[in-house]
Amino acid sequence: MPGLTKISHLEDEQFGEWWHYTGRSVRRLAGEAFGAANVEVATYGNVLAASGFLYGLAASDLESEELDEHDPLYEVVVGLRAVKR
Repeated sequence: MPGLTKISHLEDEQFGEWWHYTGRSVRRLAGEAFGAANVEVATYGNVLAASGFLYGLAASDLESEELDEHDPLYEVVVGLRAVKR
C-alpha cells in the first residue's frame, strides 16, 4: 500500500499516526484482523525515492544504492504479509 508521507518520529511515538498508512498503523490494523503473531510488515523508501516518485522519475533515473537506502521517516511503500488464522 502507498505510504508516501513524512512521519514525525516524536509524534508517532507519543500519539501514533493513525490517519494514513504507516508501518505502525498497518501492523495495528492487520493485527486486529489476523492476530499480531500472523502479521509481518516491512517498509521501503527514503526521501530521495519519495522525491523521485513525486517528480515522476523512473527507477532507472536513480542508482540502485540510492533506492535501497531505508529511512523509516519516509515510508514510500508499506508491505504487508498476513496469514489467515
